[in-house]
Amino acid sequence: MKETILTSRQQMLSPDQLSFEMGLIPTPEKMEMNRKVTYFLIGSAVTIAVAISIYNIYSNYQEKKKYTYYN
Repeated sequence: MKETILTSRQQMLSPDQLSFEMGLIPTPEKMEMNRKVTYFLIGSAVTIAVAISIYNIYSNYQEKKKYTYYN
């Protein structure tokens, strides 16, 4: 395992600040960005699912309408 040498400034930082600086844990800004991206992806998936459902319902309606017209 590689040993990391800390500067004197890093030695005086609090453990959470040192972890943020070294990239061991995500910063609050990065966590907020990840949350926004997650919400965007979920919203996109729901929108696509609703659009596909509406299209299927409409196409079934058109098919039934066409079938009842000829019979």
